[in-house]
Amino acid sequence: MEIVQFEYRGRVESGRIETAEGELLNVEVKNPDSYMVGDFIGFFYGGSKFSVKIIKKGPQHICLFIPLFETNFPNNRRKWPRVCVDLSAFINDYLSEKIYEIPPDLRIRVIDLSIQGFGFISPEPLQVNHSYYLLFEVPDLAIKIKTIIRHEKLADDGYRYGCEVLSITKKDFHALRRYVLLQQLIMGAVPHSYT
Repeated sequence: MEIVQFEYRGRVESGRIETAEGELLNVEVKNPDSYMVGDFIGFFYGGSKFSVKIIKKGPQHICLFIPLFETNFPNNRRKWPRVCVDLSAFINDYLSEKIYEIPPDLRIRVIDLSIQGFGFISPEPLQVNHSYYLLFEVPDLAIKIKTIIRHEKLADDGYRYGCEVLSITKKDFHALRRYVLLQQLIMGAVPHSYT
């Protein structure tokens, strides 16, 4: 574990990075009870100091929110969490307003997701390395994403696919980002796997 320093309430303190999962950074500290959720700390990293928010405490660590746009904490240090879900969605194959190969708005079940891709079960076979549009049928996540299927596996309840996000609007990206972050916090910031 990497030792880091930060400033909290006028004191310079140290801790050890446990995990960097997307926008969450878990730091092991000596006395988590001495920190207040919602407070900001001055985090030192790579010769820079930047402000991050304490969003959760555990028995031996504090959980910090480091936004994607925080350039002082490099994105190559982050592991992007893939959270387990059970969400209804539609997939379609629209191109030039024509429908190809699959029924329009084929219903699928999304079983895991991250800001970079999804795993889902389809009752119909789809093409690997082919682009599809995914539309979630969930009030908290009413977004549309252009994806490309990268993996296929036959499952007991249909065809299991892994896909990568090709394009997403800024608004939908923020909704997806918020949804993944909330799922991480609900599950105790312990992701299913990483992409």
